[in-house]
Amino acid sequence: MEDTHAFLYNFLHTPAPVVGADPSSKSEKSDKVASDSSDSLARPVSAQSMMETDNGYFAIFDGHAGTFAADWCGKKLHLILEETIRKNPNTPIPELLDQTFTTVDAQLEKLPLKNSGCTAVTAVLRWEDRIPNASSSTVSTAIAPATAAAVKAAEEIPKTEDGGADSKSTSQQSKFVLNAPTGDVQAKLKSTSSRARVLYTANVGDARIVLCRNGKALRLSYDHKGSDENEGKRVANAGGLILNNRVNGVLAVTRALGDAYMKDLVIGHPYTTETVIQPDSDEFIILACDGLWDVCSDQEAVDLVRHQQDPVAAAKQLVEYALARFSTDNLSCMIVRFNRPLLVATAKDSHAAIGVEGDGNMGFGTLSEADKIVSESHQKVKDGASNLGVSGSNSGVGHDFKLDGAVEDDEDEEKPRMESVVEEEPQLIEGDSSAPEIDLNAVEKAKAEETVAHLHLPAGAEK
Repeated sequence: MEDTHAFLYNFLHTPAPVVGADPSSKSEKSDKVASDSSDSLARPVSAQSMMETDNGYFAIFDGHAGTFAADWCGKKLHLILEETIRKNPNTPIPELLDQTFTTVDAQLEKLPLKNSGCTAVTAVLRWEDRIPNASSSTVSTAIAPATAAAVKAAEEIPKTEDGGADSKSTSQQSKFVLNAPTGDVQAKLKSTSSRARVLYTANVGDARIVLCRNGKALRLSYDHKGSDENEGKRVANAGGLILNNRVNGVLAVTRALGDAYMKDLVIGHPYTTETVIQPDSDEFIILACDGLWDVCSDQEAVDLVRHQQDPVAAAKQLVEYALARFSTDNLSCMIVRFNRPLLVATAKDSHAAIGVEGDGNMGFGTLSEADKIVSESHQKVKDGASNLGVSGSNSGVGHDFKLDGAVEDDEDEEKPRMESVVEEEPQLIEGDSSAPEIDLNAVEKAKAEETVAHLHLPAGAEK
């Protein structure tokens, strides 16, 4: 079995998107108004004002050429995603997902097992305050990126000789933004906002995510295969060719994480989507690898489990259906049902904080969980440790969760909790092409000896 799945609720310490939390936003403009705006953007929020959003993270990684890449992604991709969001709270999530995937891809390229790779499908569910989009009556925008964009646009408005804004190029909204601190801009935008549950997805390869909306299957991913015309053209333009619907006659998928030996052709940039959940019509999502989708259409999968309220039983039902249809590939399936009454109640309560209060001891400049793991690992290397095992932790306050949300076809024994080992794999020295071959049996034996830390996850995968 080369699949890995990950399921985290309120994962790590991801702050709610609040303008003013981005330490990278700095300006040296002398103009007073511009200076006020840039100072507000650069000023870190206090620990008391930082919130941990009600985030859900779900992912399936389907490995090939060994389990190395899938295992690595299952243990570390969410850490890199958390760190990326924490450092860029005003950047749209699809951009951060793309950045995370490419970062993971670059990390895998530095590791010894360069033939190993995996397809991936990830989903992030979060509450956001969103404002209407001026260019569309049905599209909305997250308030933090919108505020940052409004302030930036105001700073770029042409000035007259006396320092005022050019009246010909300044709208009423721009005038307000130009003459108001960032906090006031955000407050004004927030007054027109509405609270929504937003689903962000990203995938590479042929692992797929499907949303059930009023009983209809909506695919939120893209199959990156050699048989796809657009992907075939991209591979050809990069100097490769498609033989028997495979990249250079070898790999069936045209995008994946890992596969460093053919990275010029098989890239790690994901297909991303952003979907505002409709409480009255959206029912559940299905994440699964190609072992299911090779023998089952999107609509068939939705029809099979739509009336099964238990997501665990529904996931098992899909796996059994695929096996009955003689699926010979890896099989992993995860189903997340939406809690409709809770969605409606939370959406109406626009004054309540989104999620739970953040850690009061975690102020600006404090190491995140990912930073701590990296720091501890580096220290162990300096101390001469041969096998490194560092633990991940779930930051959900007051929760003792069990894992029931994912099903794999070859796991007969009951595993009430998900075991997650965050390891430091051997790093290649840059420029060293004489690295020894890795004994896979030795690697597996070393993994078995690692310290194992438990992530306590929610039962039923119901959000």
